[in-house]
Amino acid sequence: MLSTYQYPKFDYVRPPELDEGRDGHYPVVIVGAGPVGLCTAIDLARQGRQVLLLDNDDTVSIGSRGVCYAKRTLEVLDRLGCGEEMVQKGVSWNVGRTFFREDEVFNFNLCPEPDHHRPGMINLQQYYLEDYLVQRARKLPNLEMRFRNSVIAVTPGEDQASLRVETPDGTYTLTTDWLVVADGARSPIRTMLGLDIDGKIFMDRFLIADVVMKADFPTERWFWFDPPFHPNQSVLLHRQADNVFRIDFQLGWQADPEHEKKPENVIPRIQAMIGDDREFELEWVSVYTFQCRRMNRFNHGRVLFVGDSAHQVSPFGARGANSG
Repeated sequence: MLSTYQYPKFDYVRPPELDEGRDGHYPVVIVGAGPVGLCTAIDLARQGRQVLLLDNDDTVSIGSRGVCYAKRTLEVLDRLGCGEEMVQKGVSWNVGRTFFREDEVFNFNLCPEPDHHRPGMINLQQYYLEDYLVQRARKLPNLEMRFRNSVIAVTPGEDQASLRVETPDGTYTLTTDWLVVADGARSPIRTMLGLDIDGKIFMDRFLIADVVMKADFPTERWFWFDPPFHPNQSVLLHRQADNVFRIDFQLGWQADPEHEKKPENVIPRIQAMIGDDREFELEWVSVYTFQCRRMNRFNHGRVLFVGDSAHQVSPFGARGANSG
């Protein structure tokens, strides 16, 4: 539960296959209603393809998660029909500053020329992006979305793929000419098929704190190495919509994630950064370890892997959702 956002609850609708007593067939089935799965579904439907999108949940992402969307991503969202909502709601920025202790040592401008249609970046919580994409998807007559439909088995074939899908009312079977897998970094379907994903897990931990506060910080990305308020580590600050600020604290590999997420441990870190006299409210807290991994092949016959199910990168530089 967030103080600044009301989570939607998408209706579960009983699939017709459960009543008709036969397998369903769709030209394209996409698994995963995150940003990449939704964008893929909308793009195909706009081009006249009949698409079925399955997701095991019934709402948008919990917590802000991906927050930075680049100019090229905004151009793609313009084409899909929801770029304007993103820019109007999000916080636009072009300038990034890097500090060593208290001194600025580097800065950049993502939009050095005037009159660009879109900013270099916007910051907006991922749940807004998913919400806008779902609203857009519902306007396309050849795009069907089924929530609380969990894929429990996949059988690839030369010309089709077969799926077994579990719902609150029972299980059913689908076939599809093309199965697009966008079920995230842990990808249950990738695991089902016994497919590889190679790379490196970085031995470090980072604390994400989304903080609601009224502050006069400029709409810029600020990054500190070894700041006085968090010595020997790094800190990242981004402003988001609704007066929410994303703060990332580097913790080190030995940090206990559950211990670090407790408010009594998070609040002193933020107070050391912004001062004891500034009022703020914790919105969302998480601890993550990032990975740089990818599948050796993204296409396996009629099964295509996209987004985090296919490739995972460091979140620094906003490469995750944007590359997806």
